[in-house]
Amino acid sequence: MDKLASQHPGTYLKGSASKAVDGDTRNVDSGNMCAHTEQGTPTDPAWWRVDLEDTFNLTGLKIYNRNKHS
Repeated sequence: MDKLASQHPGTYLKGSASKAVDGDTRNVDSGNMCAHTEQGTPTDPAWWRVDLEDTFNLTGLKIYNRNKHS
């Protein structure tokens, strides 16, 4: 939790990249609880990344999608 995160092409509303690694798994988009980038383009796609600060052998990854209607 609370690792250095970044996203491109920028933050949509208040959905900064750090929201994705803050430990809060609530998915309420309107509550500014989720990471959310601006829309990318085919030549400049949107992305999100996190620096785990070490090397890990991952066996799984859980992603929580935002919910616009909660």
